[in-house]
Amino acid sequence: MAMRVHLQADCNIPGFPTDVRVILKALKTYGMFVADNGSDWYVNGALDPRWNDDALSTLKRVTGSAFEAVKIGEIITR
Repeated sequence: MAMRVHLQADCNIPGFPTDVRVILKALKTYGMFVADNGSDWYVNGALDPRWNDDALSTLKRVTGSAFEAVKIGEIITR
């Protein structure tokens, strides 16, 4: 739960719709947090009528193996 991952740099994204490539580039740069909600890998975001649902559905082609864990600094517990 809450593991940070990013899309591997060598993930091929040119075949995706333009608006989805923006998301994939952000996942390469900034990554995302994994939440264990009982489902396979999927990306969750805010609903907005400006998103094209057909284009967003192409994100399903990106599998969990395309991501890698991001090493974070030391965790301090008290």
